[in-house]
Amino acid sequence: MNWSSRVFWALLILLLGVNCAEAQFVIKGRVTDASNGDPVPFASVGLVGVNLGTTTNFQGEYTFHSKVLTDSLFVSFVGYKKRVKFIDKKKASQEVDFQLEPAQRSLQEVIVYSGENPAFKILRQVVKQRDNNDRNKLTAYEYDSYTKMELDVDNISDKLRNTKIMKEIESSIKKFEKEAGEDGKPVIPTYISESISKFYYRESPKRKKEKILKTNIKGVGVQDGGFISQLVGGNLVANYNFYQNYVPFFGKDFASPIGDNWKGNYKYFLGDTVNVDGHICYQLDFDPKNPQDLVFTGQMWIDTTSFALVQIDAVIDKQANLNFIDKIKISQELEQVADGAWLPAKTRFLIDIEELTKGSAGMLLKMYISNKDFVINQPKPLEFYDLTSEVAEDAKEPDPEFWKHARYEPLSRQDLTAFALIDSVKNLPIVRTYVEIAEIALSGYKKFNDIEVGPYLSSFAVNRLEGARFRLGFRTNSNFDKHWILRGNVGFGTKDLVPKYSMEVNYLFSKAKWTVAGIRHSYDIERVGLTPELIGDNRLFYAFTRWGAFSGAFFRRESEAFFSTEVTKGLSFTGQINTRSFDPLFRFQYRLNPELGNASPVQDYYQESFVTLEARFAKGETFIMNGNERITLSTKRIPVVTFRYQRGFKGFLGGDFDYERFTLKAYQTFRLGTFGRSDYTLSMGYTPSNLPAPLLFPHLGNETLFFVRSAFSTMNYFEFVSDQFVSLQYNHNFEGLLFNRLPLIKKLKWRFIASGNLLWGSQRKENRDIMKDVNNPLKSKFLDMYSFDSLNPNVPYAEVGYGIDNIFKLFRIQAFHRLTYMDHGSPKAYRLMASVNFSF
Repeated sequence: MNWSSRVFWALLILLLGVNCAEAQFVIKGRVTDASNGDPVPFASVGLVGVNLGTTTNFQGEYTFHSKVLTDSLFVSFVGYKKRVKFIDKKKASQEVDFQLEPAQRSLQEVIVYSGENPAFKILRQVVKQRDNNDRNKLTAYEYDSYTKMELDVDNISDKLRNTKIMKEIESSIKKFEKEAGEDGKPVIPTYISESISKFYYRESPKRKKEKILKTNIKGVGVQDGGFISQLVGGNLVANYNFYQNYVPFFGKDFASPIGDNWKGNYKYFLGDTVNVDGHICYQLDFDPKNPQDLVFTGQMWIDTTSFALVQIDAVIDKQANLNFIDKIKISQELEQVADGAWLPAKTRFLIDIEELTKGSAGMLLKMYISNKDFVINQPKPLEFYDLTSEVAEDAKEPDPEFWKHARYEPLSRQDLTAFALIDSVKNLPIVRTYVEIAEIALSGYKKFNDIEVGPYLSSFAVNRLEGARFRLGFRTNSNFDKHWILRGNVGFGTKDLVPKYSMEVNYLFSKAKWTVAGIRHSYDIERVGLTPELIGDNRLFYAFTRWGAFSGAFFRRESEAFFSTEVTKGLSFTGQINTRSFDPLFRFQYRLNPELGNASPVQDYYQESFVTLEARFAKGETFIMNGNERITLSTKRIPVVTFRYQRGFKGFLGGDFDYERFTLKAYQTFRLGTFGRSDYTLSMGYTPSNLPAPLLFPHLGNETLFFVRSAFSTMNYFEFVSDQFVSLQYNHNFEGLLFNRLPLIKKLKWRFIASGNLLWGSQRKENRDIMKDVNNPLKSKFLDMYSFDSLNPNVPYAEVGYGIDNIFKLFRIQAFHRLTYMDHGSPKAYRLMASVNFSF
């Protein structure tokens, strides 16, 4: 070939190459949910009339190249209406965004007449290969994590727009509405946060830990991001594992589409095989057999070789038996590590909260978690996991340069606008006022930088003895000091004019081992059987017991020193030294020498000094830190066991008695498959000592109209006292199991609940003789007299209850029937009780 021929062919190839390049069209864009702006991953995008297209990635973005163009582009995804948009056939590169409107699914179970559903064969392999693919096969794993969370207001009604607060921020809203897209509904951000963290997990024994390294938080009303950053760290809260039979969420368990009972809960449709990040996968659509159950709707992609879950898009819609929720969506993308297990690489999580009332607005909670740099099978020492959630000292310090390089993906245009909007809104005076009111309502305290005043629930009461009772309390927070914690209150009654007070100083030695020491001194009026140590943490019930007749009251002066530490994860010990007085305001006497009978001298007060040793075992309990307090998130489904030994000393600090007391308590909550969730409290107590009745075990009754889980609902206050007892309190919530199957009731989303309480107890003759014939079982208008009766050791106290939960999404009504001791005093054979029960 001569030189001129070579030039000819070279020019021809060059021209053809130019023509081919000019024929390459590039189309890209983003697909989002029109109702909330959330990305729609795994959606199909293609040219109408041509078999060309692609799918969106985890961020809802797509890009594809084509040599030809038609006049329109489509997007489709299960659960959304198909969208088609016209495109310019002459443009070589163009960007086309879609906002998809949710649609009711019409997927029906496929009937295969020649055999079973072909999806079943795949699902059996998924379950069979679970041990090879589940992350729990690893001895340990850790990874770097980036979390972004956003809280938005949506569905803003015209009525709400006309309120004063909304008019104040109207200009900001209009600016942000432009970011919703041509078809999308506007959402107004109120909170957005980012965090960089390290997450660690150890399988045996099970331990997990998340260390928040850096946070960037913007929010209306957010003053301290330390507590929130632990909640939104993501991996402690949203570390979903669909290989488990149930996926826990807000205290409820949703059946996994690849759990053991997959066939009983779902119907499946096998779609085409698709390439997902290099893995050839089966596409399986799944629908619930009963939409009212706690189940999902969605799609998942299963690897054709390993039968591992590669991606899943799972939705819970408003047909499920949930409160305040329109929709929950969980999208997860998994990555295979060296040992063959699959770890969550990316997770999107959305909760669409419905309008609580007409004319209000809804809320959207959106979370995105991206993980990388996985390290497997290198467990840390056990003590490393002692502090489940930890925030670095400099985590909250602003550092714009850090965030420029730390994000795994750059912020979207919507994210940048959200940050700017929050900055402009949060400083409005009317917004700050509403935020302060909300904080007081939720926490019970008004915060003044390093001191908080409250709780307001206990600030006022009216009763027969004190008249109008006023109380003012305070507590310090971590802004005051990270180790020293001060608490106190003062109060008085307009009738008795007796000052009451409490002072407490604590020192926090270690957050990792939660080691605390403190002293406390108080003088106040209490009620027999209704003291804080018997009622526990139910502050609402304790506040209500200070109203009304206020029978069985006594003044108590108490001093206490204590030390508490968690020696290892889940096992804590507490030691206390106390001295307290009992000065009754009702007819009360006890015999000093009961063996002398009526010749025995009597006394109407006493002083006790004692030491208490307590061990508490709560394996798997998860905490987060709120300044210098810690809050329980959850406990694994094994009993939380508390053992307490108390030893009284006569003559020590004025104590009148030598005695011993032993108590054991176990609490557990667990799921009974599709039958709902149960919990029980098993309690035991024994004292071999001879003591006045208030120092034995007064059983907790309830004469209010409010249901209290730890009380016997048909028992009167201190109606029975024992020196040895065993009690079992059992509650079961059937959730939607029964009512969801009744056509006229299932729309109400009621939940049927049942309870049963049993109590065996007795008093030895020696203890009965101490109180014998000195306290008559009478009541008068001005003087209360109680007999402190004993139970028959052969006849248990028994009551049963049943009721309806979730009335108007907030209320519970329960009826209780007393089954035994119907001839004791003036018993309440039947009680109807109510409670406010905020749950999802």
